[in-house]
Amino acid sequence: MHITSHAAQRFLQRVMNKSSYTPMDVDFAMRYLTKLFMDVVPNSRARPIVVPGFENFRAIYRENAIVTILPKGVRYV
Repeated sequence: MHITSHAAQRFLQRVMNKSSYTPMDVDFAMRYLTKLFMDVVPNSRARPIVVPGFENFRAIYRENAIVTILPKGVRYV
């Protein structure tokens, strides 16, 4: 499963509450999310997935990639 840099940035902003971050932070977040979603097997082409370890957040999965991360109550169209 591929993690986009947008998803890593949203992980840092929304989950880790960082308002500023470096490209190195984004790279570390991408690596962390890759390991976090290693055992997750989605059952459709596009759907929200609960972020393992962070139950209040959902990752939006499309075309074999995590596109973004949203808080649990936000709807994604």
